[in-house]
Amino acid sequence: MKQLIHASNGGNSIIDFEPVFERLNNELSAIGQFLEVVCAGGYVMQLYGYRGTADVDAFFGSNTAIDNAIRKVGEEFELNGPDELWLNNSVANKNPTPPFQHRENVYKFSHLTVMKVDIMYLMGMKLYSGREQDIQDVATILKNNKDAQPLELLSELKDIGFNPDVSTVLDAFELVNGMDWLTEFYEKHESELQNYYF
Repeated sequence: MKQLIHASNGGNSIIDFEPVFERLNNELSAIGQFLEVVCAGGYVMQLYGYRGTADVDAFFGSNTAIDNAIRKVGEEFELNGPDELWLNNSVANKNPTPPFQHRENVYKFSHLTVMKVDIMYLMGMKLYSGREQDIQDVATILKNNKDAQPLELLSELKDIGFNPDVSTVLDAFELVNGMDWLTEFYEKHESELQNYYF
């Protein structure tokens, strides 16, 4: 049985999913199925060079044959979890499928196309969910974008269809800049922030 494939990312171990997707493509080819997946979540963070993940959350249409192919490949690489396959579409239960303009190609095989959401859409999904890990992920992204501003980010996210809680957005910026920055930001932008709170 094939073992997990690890690569190094800044000292952290991550799973290299490319051969796993390639193997899935071969399995899909053998059963005459075509699949397009739009990846989100931790795997996209990994693709952007941030943190690793043990599974792949993605948007895709499924059927029994595709599910069985995903399960089989996961078993070969020992990637399936006890309650969830390594490639799953549970993210679609809480989020709309990302529009084409917010997708970027990752891999293109004969029977499998793998895409990822762009970084702005990823932040929108994470801020909308509001979970602690997701807010931390957004803060990690913001650390690499020193010019980012909360009100501009809120406006951009609204333009692409997200309406995150302003407090969640400010929590992410506070993780990057500290409480003193947050206090100063509130003082400078009190009137603008009232539009979001009331």
